[in-house]
Amino acid sequence: MDVFNIAKSIEKFIFELLMWLIFYPYTLFRVIFQPGYMLDYARQETLKDEDISFDSGMKPSIFLFLSIVIAAFLAPLAPADLATLKASQTGQYVTQSWINLLFFRMAIFSIFPITFALIYDLITPGSVTRNSLKIPFNQQCYICAPFTLITSLTFILYPHTGNIAYLLALIAAQIWLLASNFFFFKGQVGKSNGASAAITVMAFGVAWVAFLGTTTLALNFKD
Repeated sequence: MDVFNIAKSIEKFIFELLMWLIFYPYTLFRVIFQPGYMLDYARQETLKDEDISFDSGMKPSIFLFLSIVIAAFLAPLAPADLATLKASQTGQYVTQSWINLLFFRMAIFSIFPITFALIYDLITPGSVTRNSLKIPFNQQCYICAPFTLITSLTFILYPHTGNIAYLLALIAAQIWLLASNFFFFKGQVGKSNGASAAITVMAFGVAWVAFLGTTTLALNFKD
């Protein structure tokens, strides 16, 4: 056993954890109040070498994942939710461990950024490739993270509390995401206001249909 390498790994993990504690709220604040700037920042940083990119903010995919983790901590599944989930094969797998639940949530909520990124790539010149999707996907991970945080909390808390504040927060998050994507398509694609609005609404609708359809099929899958 290489004690020195284990110690270095622990040191690196602790450092990264502390950086997350610092840069998550900082990145969240900038994404909410400066979405246009963060879209440009994501584009510029994605083009840099991976070792030096996103030095003054969180990497987009990690930022999205931590938003899901925080929502899971703040609003864990209630016993009634667990009983409902266990009625399906996927639900049984998801409820086996907290890690399984996190990765399931990551998979379904990633539908939003990948849908917006894919539609962007389809309406711009060139073929759709892994490289062509990288920049818009990173941009979308940033602006979808606050929406994901609010949506995940609302889906768990509202049915049990009936607190209208959660619904209002969800509506506000959707309006914010629509507005952010309007400027994304207008700025990145160079479309008119009308075309950008139409593309945004269409992409938002497709993302919701894909999200709800995938979730419903997964949680109702039985042997």
